[in-house]
Amino acid sequence: MENMIDMENLLEMQAMMFCMVLIGMFLAKRNIITQAARKSLTDITINLLIPCNMLSAFFQADHGMMGQMIQVMLVSLGIQILQYVLSKVLFRKEEPGMRSVMRYGTMVSNAGFLGNPMVEGMYGAQGLLLASVFLVPVRLFYWTVGLACFVKVDKKNVIKTTLTHPCILSVLIGLLYMFFPIPLPAFFTRTISSFSSAMTPVTMLLIGAILAEVELRTIFNKETIYLSVLRLAVLPALVLLGVCLAGVTPLIASVSVVLIAMPVATTTTILAARYGGDYQFATKAVVLSTILSLFTIPVWSLIVEHIL
Repeated sequence: MENMIDMENLLEMQAMMFCMVLIGMFLAKRNIITQAARKSLTDITINLLIPCNMLSAFFQADHGMMGQMIQVMLVSLGIQILQYVLSKVLFRKEEPGMRSVMRYGTMVSNAGFLGNPMVEGMYGAQGLLLASVFLVPVRLFYWTVGLACFVKVDKKNVIKTTLTHPCILSVLIGLLYMFFPIPLPAFFTRTISSFSSAMTPVTMLLIGAILAEVELRTIFNKETIYLSVLRLAVLPALVLLGVCLAGVTPLIASVSVVLIAMPVATTTTILAARYGGDYQFATKAVVLSTILSLFTIPVWSLIVEHIL
């Protein structure tokens, strides 16, 4: 397989991220990261750090990767449709508050928050570029059918909201740069790169702060385990089977599987609390799947390395 994973480096990266998560938990327990601070950090991450991380990947991109970028976009779109269908079929008998959380948790993972730094650490700048493109359909689904799990979506506003989202804008700007490359001032690219490098520690601190809100002994129940297994095991297995049958390149296949193996999105809790979903269940599902993902992601990395 191309871009072989250095397992020692992967495990070191996992250990580093785990330490950052623990620090985030400690700071939240000490009320250094308050609820207001967490909201500010979340806004900074979504509106600045992740877009800069994506732009940095495009600035380093090989222009010969355009075909792979189109391919990964189509793979991502197919995966989103699969997840949507499963979310409609699997949770018909759940009560409405829990059903909305389980549907959303099936369709939307933490790929943008946790996936980008993970893929960059495993597959470098090329992997990060493909991950950034992969996430475009993910974010489109997030603002449409994902949001519709909790509230009726205004179709006119959702198009405007999606196209003006900083993460989508960064991809569009990055694509324009790839088609029409122009020399950029060093201070500008270094600014983007500096903010990009801050993404991993800040996102890990935020995940730790979320974990600190929940008593760990309360997170294990039938529903949270079911959603975690679906998110961390069943969906990646289906995607691995699909990319193998589709014959996509090993790097695209690996990035796709690793991103789909990410835990339930932290936004699940935010939307459930805001729109009347089961907030407590959402928080427990996010916490359990995030903890388990620290162990399942290296496993999937090993699997894709040996199969693809």
